[in-house]
Amino acid sequence: MNNLLIEKVISLINNRNRQNYDLYKNNGYINLLSLYQQAIFEQTNDQEVLNLNVKEFKKVEFKSFDSKNIVGIYHLNKKKSKKWIIACHGFSSSKESSAIASYYFNKLGYNIFAFDFRNHGESDDALITMGINEEKDLVHALEFVKTNFKTKEISLLGFSMGAHTVNRVAISNNIKKYNIKFAVADSPYFETTKVLKRIINTIGGTLIGNFLDKILQGVYKVYNEKYKIDIEADTITYRIPLCKNSFPVLYLHSKKDKVTDYQDSEKFYNLRKVLKVKDALHIFLTGEHIRTQVLHTVMYWKLVEDFINNK
Repeated sequence: MNNLLIEKVISLINNRNRQNYDLYKNNGYINLLSLYQQAIFEQTNDQEVLNLNVKEFKKVEFKSFDSKNIVGIYHLNKKKSKKWIIACHGFSSSKESSAIASYYFNKLGYNIFAFDFRNHGESDDALITMGINEEKDLVHALEFVKTNFKTKEISLLGFSMGAHTVNRVAISNNIKKYNIKFAVADSPYFETTKVLKRIINTIGGTLIGNFLDKILQGVYKVYNEKYKIDIEADTITYRIPLCKNSFPVLYLHSKKDKVTDYQDSEKFYNLRKVLKVKDALHIFLTGEHIRTQVLHTVMYWKLVEDFINNK
């Protein structure tokens, strides 16, 4: 397989969503927050999203495990609270989308923290690993929140790649000190190789589709040899029964999701039964990828509230 084609595919995977880059100048993240807020309100007509004052979000920066600069934003609840929700966005998205998608937690009395994974939004250039290094970014976000704010408990909310990353942290055996109470995983995928195949197939079109399996092997080889990331060997299946300390996870997915498979949420849910935590699972019959929140708003948040109250 042509090495130039392989490198081109890797470049496309790591081509950040920078259409809004100019908006980040002069605290332009507020503008992006406003755009996402208005979009959710128009789709849901949920007044609660407008109760989240985007102008009160503040920006911070911290370093990840490899000294990459990670940019985050936070919002303090009007009622003094030591409860935090950390929101994790999906592939090619940004902190603004996950921050606004956390709006209902403002009503529930949580402070909100969201950050850009490596090679997304305002964070530093770095190889996107679909959860492998992003897991370490999330752990450093947990450390930043715990160190810089008075936290009584922290919980997590993740979408797609962010949901997969949340699941990785949930079985990492390195989280007890953060007192994580629960997580909500919206439309996660289970296998990195499976989702990477879909991404390459989507961005590559017909030509790449004809050579997809060979291109995948080439991509795996470059990731492994050049960047020391063994995607094929990376599996979280074996990590679940070895986990000694986890927290409850609510899995939300749609049968109509064409990006990630709802059966991946079922797989997480079933494999995690050995952990003896109060996980929950709900599969919506309709809704595109990470769209059940706006399509089934009332039920979505009721499921979240009931899960929190019963954890």
